[in-house]
Amino acid sequence: MQVEQVVKKKKSLWCSKPSTLPVKVVRLEKWDLDVIIRNDISEVAEIWDAMAPDESFAQSSYLKTLELTNPNHLNNLYVVLSREGKEIGIILLQSLVLNLSDSFDYDNYTTDRSYMSRLWQKIRQLAISWVTVRMITVGNLYLTGQYGIHINSDIFDKEDQFRLVHDLMKILRKELCSTEYRFNGILYKDFFENQAPTDPWSLRLHSFNIDPNMILHLRPSWLSFEDYLLDMRSKYRVRLKNALKRFKGIERRALSFDDMMTHKDKMYALYNKVLEGSGFVLAMGRDNYFTELKNQLGEELHVIGYFMDEELVGFYTWVMEGDKLDSHFIGFEPSLNNKYQIYLNILLDLVKDGIAQKAPSIYYFRTALEIKSSVGSVPKEMSCYFRHTNSLINRCVIPPAFKYFIPHQSWRQRHPFKAVPESQA
Repeated sequence: MQVEQVVKKKKSLWCSKPSTLPVKVVRLEKWDLDVIIRNDISEVAEIWDAMAPDESFAQSSYLKTLELTNPNHLNNLYVVLSREGKEIGIILLQSLVLNLSDSFDYDNYTTDRSYMSRLWQKIRQLAISWVTVRMITVGNLYLTGQYGIHINSDIFDKEDQFRLVHDLMKILRKELCSTEYRFNGILYKDFFENQAPTDPWSLRLHSFNIDPNMILHLRPSWLSFEDYLLDMRSKYRVRLKNALKRFKGIERRALSFDDMMTHKDKMYALYNKVLEGSGFVLAMGRDNYFTELKNQLGEELHVIGYFMDEELVGFYTWVMEGDKLDSHFIGFEPSLNNKYQIYLNILLDLVKDGIAQKAPSIYYFRTALEIKSSVGSVPKEMSCYFRHTNSLINRCVIPPAFKYFIPHQSWRQRHPFKAVPESQA
């Protein structure tokens, strides 16, 4: 009992804040801004939808899906910035208790099966099993891309936006220190080169890359899937046609909400099988994620199922985000993949969908880089940034940890087309 009292007393010395989110406005004096923080998107939905990009995954309906399906250890926070009563920006934060050994599976991440490689993977896996971080993410762990910072660029340029968020994190660490959202690590997620800060270290941010975003640029001359195949080099065209032939006997079917309710458990099981083989997972929803997503997004979300003898053996999902087609989560039965080439057919069906939608590009996102490049997608690097709130750890521990423990896939970029457009050369 005495020990518990001492612990509580010590805690109160550095954190006297309540265990709930601040109800009142928090001031960010340096920037002359008022800040409100909420954990229910319904309380700020109107403001959020007005300020967020006009994309399905940026709007409040999708964020409500995450609230209803998030695992217990991951929670959304919504920050609204205003000046003199006028909203000038929003920031999406996600609070996560991160156990690194649950997120990284080095054996699945690398294709190098040599003895020394496997030994090194086991050493790394053992080392990170001791590491747990209370992290807050500026962005969305469920998506690839910059979904965190949406601030009026006429008021604050890119560099000021990063400095503003940096100062905000200092304030929030104090304001949230007694809540379930307290944190000692900050992750800034997924920035293309033109979105990235010029000098990350001035904000004590460590830059790192995991996998690039794989993007297929659809050519205006591709009026049909056959046009796409005709632009392929012979050996790639033969391989893709062979994959299409192997797929015979599997029915492709668009799934309604009722269909998804019928196959909900199987969809989640197939999705989990894909995640288990990916080697790197930061966040995954509960078993109602797909049905709730369809419920919230309606016709904006396209869900295609693959059936063999009326049994679901695979599925994929996509939405149109502005002028690009975004692939979302997929699932399939790995034991059938080699025989039926399910994954490759998913990639090809997305090409068909993209051409039908007249989309300039398809965002395939991360993982399975080489096979995605074999259908014509090209990598576009995205940077992430991390800062530990302890300055000594941030300066001395994080750099070597990133160097030795962040996994990198070894893969070969394929060039399947006869000619490369100048824009991609």
